[in-house]
Amino acid sequence: MAVDRILGRLNSLISMGEEVLKTRYSRSDGMVIMRDLVNESLFRQWHTSSLAFLKTFPSEYVYYNEFEEHCKLSKYDDTVEGVAILKAAKENIEGGYLQKVETLVSASVFSDFLEMAKHLLDNGYKDPAASLIGAVLEDGLRRICINNGITLKTKEDISSLNQKLAQKHVYNPLQQKQIQVWNDIRNNADHCNFDQYKMDDVTDMLKGVRNFLSEYLK
Repeated sequence: MAVDRILGRLNSLISMGEEVLKTRYSRSDGMVIMRDLVNESLFRQWHTSSLAFLKTFPSEYVYYNEFEEHCKLSKYDDTVEGVAILKAAKENIEGGYLQKVETLVSASVFSDFLEMAKHLLDNGYKDPAASLIGAVLEDGLRRICINNGITLKTKEDISSLNQKLAQKHVYNPLQQKQIQVWNDIRNNADHCNFDQYKMDDVTDMLKGVRNFLSEYLK
């Protein structure tokens, strides 16, 4: 289900936010006041990725604006607010209150997601871009499976979808290996192993996934 995949992405962002919270430290501003901060690099990666995802929600939902307003700086309190907003979105989806959120993963918005990933790359944010491209790839593979009459289980990921499509000879083993490379990049991004891939790898991933979906998702 689309909602399950959206919840999975929210869970990933919440976990990333909680990892950022663990980097908490205090610094004086030169006076008596002590400020609680978090690692700025990790904060920016999580912050940009969260905004990119929340922006895809239907405009009447407030999560993007709330996150943008209350989570701005690499401060501990801002990060707490951001995680709370992500959790609120998750709770509402689990409660069935955001039925229109299904539109997030419709084939018609694949291009928008990939353009968003390109924007992230253009601004130097390879890690949230890799996560976003991976999410588009996973949903695309799922739709290709459905189009080819492949039975799917409730829980499927890129590896299992890729294997099923290759076994049915929808594409050749070389394409299967390439998709696994993209999956490795996505998994490293989602698990904060940011040193395991480079900006060029994500740039190539974006181009490759775009071409792959254009050819196989018809």
